[in-house]
Amino acid sequence: MSSVNTELEAPEKKNSLLKNIFRLVIPLGLGIAILWFLYRETDFNKMWETIKDANYGILLFSLIFGLGGNIIRALRWELLIRPLGYNPRRINLIYAVLGNYAVNLALPRAGEIWRCGVIAKTEKIPFVKLIGTLIIDRAFDTLMVLLITLFACMFNVDVFIKYVRDNEALSGLAEKIVHSPLTFIVIALGIICLFLIFTVFKNTSVVLKVKGFFIGIWNDMKKVWKMKEKKKFLVYTVSIWVCYFLYFYVTLYAFDFTAHLGFTAGLVAFALSSLSMGIPTNGGIGVWHAAVVLSLGLYGVTKSSAEAFAFAVFTVQNLWIIIYGTFAIAAISFRKENK
Repeated sequence: MSSVNTELEAPEKKNSLLKNIFRLVIPLGLGIAILWFLYRETDFNKMWETIKDANYGILLFSLIFGLGGNIIRALRWELLIRPLGYNPRRINLIYAVLGNYAVNLALPRAGEIWRCGVIAKTEKIPFVKLIGTLIIDRAFDTLMVLLITLFACMFNVDVFIKYVRDNEALSGLAEKIVHSPLTFIVIALGIICLFLIFTVFKNTSVVLKVKGFFIGIWNDMKKVWKMKEKKKFLVYTVSIWVCYFLYFYVTLYAFDFTAHLGFTAGLVAFALSSLSMGIPTNGGIGVWHAAVVLSLGLYGVTKSSAEAFAFAVFTVQNLWIIIYGTFAIAAISFRKENK
């Protein structure tokens, strides 16, 4: 019997290993491919000379805002958990959120699962409850990114219109997408699939499990909505994104060629870089660089200078994430072992 179980477990372990490899290789490969495409013609000696001239005091100062934003995120998470009847220790929530970002550098999106898992173990809170709070957490982040993008577009409509008109390839691509029959076919297939799921297959075990999962989350969301500290939640949400904006915006003053750009240019660059993080690569590698280079190019920054800026800022900020994230992971592991 044990030999049969071993034979059955072997393919499962192999499949799990393959899944983990794909989850690691595909996002990393995508990020590296985008980096190669972006920097394939770059003169790295010239880029290094540009990076060496940066004001590293300003770059280091910007790091305070990144850490501050993530600590406030932990405080906001606490507000989401308490209405469900649990009282997690604040320091563990802070460590979990900080470690979250270090884990994401190794495996995209895994950090969110890791932080829920580690708090589930250390604070004895059901994992599914924490996933529900995470969905709410991310929903408000998505809303904030959309609002920031909207404001960025409102302040810079003329810049975007001019860029699209001057870029024939981009305007041609947009026109093809709008008028392509394939676009309408994809939309129609999506509607048909949703119709079949909610009618023909509505009583299948998979659909019922998914439905039950979302009903549970919806019930938790209603509890959260009744929280007494709604104003504090909104203050925390705005504070997180003000910190994130300053985390990026302050770095503009570290380079001579971006110091003059001002608030609106910084807002556009921040909005595009935030949207790029929706593409699952390790810590936004590649896609973040491309978004920043594109946005700075809108305001006349040369491609070589924009590439140097993106490379320097991304490297410094992610080294910072590794430092405090590794410390947080070690700290919460130590607290769990000595509990």
